[in-house]
Amino acid sequence: MERLNYQEIVKYIISKYAKDQAEEDLLTVFDRIGKNAQAKGLTEEILEQLLSDES
Repeated sequence: MERLNYQEIVKYIISKYAKDQAEEDLLTVFDRIGKNAQAKGLTEEILEQLLSDES
């Protein structure tokens, strides 16, 4: 798997998830993703479980 640097990751996330790339920054994109996840039932406890399963 190719290792990406920080700038490439940020550009990818914004290009994939930003509604309007010219208007949204990374923080806005993550905020919207988080709100959508919470609306679908994701809790802090579930997130911690998911993250601990990956390590």
